Amino acid sequence: MTGGDELVAELQQQAGDALRVVAEYDREGYEIRYVRESVGARLDDRAEAIHRNLVLEGISREHLEDLFDAGELHCSMHRFDEVTAFHFAEREYEGLFVSVDSDVDIPLASFTDTCWQSL
Repeated sequence: MTGGDELVAELQQQAGDALRVVAEYDREGYEIRYVRESVGARLDDRAEAIHRNLVLEGISREHLEDLFDAGELHCSMHRFDEVTAFHFAEREYEGLFVSVDSDVDIPLASFTDTCWQSL
């Protein structure tokens, strides 16, 4: 990922205080680019399991592109009561994870394009 600090600044501009986590990953591990203080402890408890899941999702990227026949897959999104999580699988074992509070109203196309273009 190029310009990790720049990406965080752009996402903070779009999501404000609702930005929770920005992390890039590869097969071996992950690097947290940003974590909001109030979610840091929660992330410590769940980060390894989330990383493993992201790698597995990235492996299926090509299958989804073939299945939908709609071009390149840019991201998947999971919306929960508290968190909306975005997964940008760049390659089979590499990508970007971004999460925001679920109650924030962000411009979806602009927000996801900002993330995708950083890869």
